[in-house]
Amino acid sequence: MKIRELIEKLNEKQKKTVMSCLSKCEILDLDEEIETYPSKEISRFLKVISNPIRYGILKMLNDRWMCVCLISEALEIDQTLVSHHIRILKELDLLEERKEGKLRFYRTNKEKLREYLEKVLEDFNHGTSKGS
Repeated sequence: MKIRELIEKLNEKQKKTVMSCLSKCEILDLDEEIETYPSKEISRFLKVISNPIRYGILKMLNDRWMCVCLISEALEIDQTLVSHHIRILKELDLLEERKEGKLRFYRTNKEKLREYLEKVLEDFNHGTSKGS
């Protein structure tokens, strides 16, 4: 939505107030598009890592391979719950997996994590003024 369209939705008193402060707020282009929400991909990533258990798993596996049983012990939660969170992290390719016999070991996919974090930063920087 454009700034001009947002202003049109205001009552007359609000419009007058907003119009008087446009230059102070450094809003110079009334036809500038305002983006309010992140993409579905960024939303999904933020939702996934905002869970304290999943965040803890990523942090714990940052520089090491670990199996579910060790992760479960470290986090003091049931292995089925760990497996559930691992499945969600794997859906976004945030974990690497290695099989040894019947055991599976996991570690954080730093490259993919970095890609997502860069997308978040790009989303915040998109459309910002050059002076900021």
